[in-house]
Amino acid sequence: MIRRILGSRWGVSAAYLVEQRGVLSLVDTGSRGCARRVLGALAEMGRPPTDLRQIVLTHCHGDHAGDAKRLAELTGATVVAGDADASVIEGNAPYPAPREPVSRALYRRFERFSRFPVRRRILDEEELDGGLRAIPAPGHTLGHIAVFAPDLSALFVGDAVWHLGPLRPSWRRFTQDVERNVDSVRRLAGVGADRVLLGHGPSISGDRLRELATHLG
Repeated sequence: MIRRILGSRWGVSAAYLVEQRGVLSLVDTGSRGCARRVLGALAEMGRPPTDLRQIVLTHCHGDHAGDAKRLAELTGATVVAGDADASVIEGNAPYPAPREPVSRALYRRFERFSRFPVRRRILDEEELDGGLRAIPAPGHTLGHIAVFAPDLSALFVGDAVWHLGPLRPSWRRFTQDVERNVDSVRRLAGVGADRVLLGHGPSISGDRLRELATHLG
């Protein structure tokens, strides 16, 4: 089971409820104030908040991690994030905002979310609760991760790939390390998922991701 939830009132980011092997997880939380959307989706499914077992954050930007603290408090779910981004989420490292002034102003609204401890840090590819697999995919941020649900053949790529307009790697001005992000896209294409779900834009087939990776050289 996969359910997509709009993660911001601007409708440009997404969070995903995922159930695999009887474990209910949330991939990303949307921006601050979006917990009610997640709780509403759980209620529509007939599930209490405490059924949510883990919250996996693809990266530390506030449009993806902005309501993780509140949701963790309401559900008791374990928060998972890449090691480098966990330090940002906890408030122990600088927020990776764009350097270009206009882009930085756009992102500033997402910097202001409550910092909190991350209970599980991802350094290497590893299995999560319910058989989900965390895959390091640095570039957009240094601790960016993707999440693979093998039983569903679904890959959640966060912001490694964007689909607002043409399908492409994450926009350069919002990416900490462009070359590493390109390498991550190639690695994710090799996972072999049938379905690819993005933080920004509609889902795509695994074939489209593999085609994109091929064209990246």
